[in-house]
Amino acid sequence: MNLSKDIKRPSREIIDALSAIGADSVTSTMDGLGVSRTFIEGPIARVPGSKICGPALTLQFLPMREDQMAGFELPTESEASGEYAAEEESEQKSALWEVFEYVQPGDIIAVDGRGDTATGAFGEMLMTYFKGRGGAGVVIDTGIRDSREIFHDVKMPVWSVAVTTGGAGHLNMYPAEFNVPVACGNVLVNPGDIIMADDGGAIVIPPKLAPAIIEIAGERDEHEVFVRMKLGQGGDLNKYYPFNAEGRREYEEWLKAQSD
Repeated sequence: MNLSKDIKRPSREIIDALSAIGADSVTSTMDGLGVSRTFIEGPIARVPGSKICGPALTLQFLPMREDQMAGFELPTESEASGEYAAEEESEQKSALWEVFEYVQPGDIIAVDGRGDTATGAFGEMLMTYFKGRGGAGVVIDTGIRDSREIFHDVKMPVWSVAVTTGGAGHLNMYPAEFNVPVACGNVLVNPGDIIMADDGGAIVIPPKLAPAIIEIAGERDEHEVFVRMKLGQGGDLNKYYPFNAEGRREYEEWLKAQSD
């Protein structure tokens, strides 16, 4: 394993603190901090109720050109008339296999699949291996194969743009590189960025913003708990959303009571 290809991971305390905040609140907070292109467009939750938060390993797919596949050799005359190389053998020499050797517990793989819906980035065996190494989930802007086994048997949290029967090393795309900056769902994801995903979709969090997000979004979540409670009791919308002076005073009294 080439250690220079590994990622820098945030502390467990940072991940746990972010995990306690809703993705919507994190997104709004980042927008207020001046970083707005964070929602990963396209991938949807395939295992309802899943929520993940962790550092990103990245995998980049590029448009298929067979001579770029690892292990490609010109076929002999007899080989040229039929199948001469097993797909799995080629994949084992590619970035698709390599990225899994860097997985640590809690890691997430973010895949740049250029929105292709025919290619299946991962199948049952790789997802079984990923889970065995402690992987938390995958966010893929391409397809995933073996969907029944992965979603119901392996129970791996997956966000993808499609399910497919296509493999990773044929059809439209091939796995080109790993742990490089990628465009996943039209959003930049750097190796080591933090990915958060739930039923609402997936977002990317720059690690350097994490402490500020935890502080600001934590306060926002408390605010929303209070507003939700008051509106659920039939409170005046104009008083609580947003606060007028009276609503703000009630909120501050409620906060003080919570801390006593």
